[in-house]
Amino acid sequence: MPASVRQAGLCAQFVDWPGPDGEVYKRVALVEVPGLCAAIEAQCGPVDMLGMGYRLNFNGETPNHAIHSDMGWGTHAAVAYLSEGEGGTAFWRHKATGAERIDPGDVDLFNQIKDDWNDETKWEMTQIVEMKQGRGLIYESARFHSRYPFAAFGTGPDDGRLIAIAFFSPR
Repeated sequence: MPASVRQAGLCAQFVDWPGPDGEVYKRVALVEVPGLCAAIEAQCGPVDMLGMGYRLNFNGETPNHAIHSDMGWGTHAAVAYLSEGEGGTAFWRHKATGAERIDPGDVDLFNQIKDDWNDETKWEMTQIVEMKQGRGLIYESARFHSRYPFAAFGTGPDDGRLIAIAFFSPR
């Protein structure tokens, strides 16, 4: 992604956003990310976009649920890294169940894993996509994933963890 996308993210209006799951997500800007939909459609064909924006986190801040699934936010997610930093996006397998994803309506699996989101010992990392400014990834939103390491970095907008995120379903 070009530097202009990073600059647009740094200029965005960030809020602590109350999500539909009852969690409050720190520093989210629900805005159109310039060029992100076009980049996704270049890879996936036409899509129905469910939402996009930016997320900015600083040193020591941890996610609401360390390991999670974005099930219910379309069939796919896209992340574009807009900063340099340690780690990236990790994908996980739940040790007790062997599950690497959770599909809508799988209440039995949800009940088995719902207390394990923040306990890394209950999970095995299967893959990590390293954070490099300008790199993007697209994955099925039902897959278990996290930022890794869980704690963000930086002390402010110029050196914090900045990403663009989009949730969509191919047509």
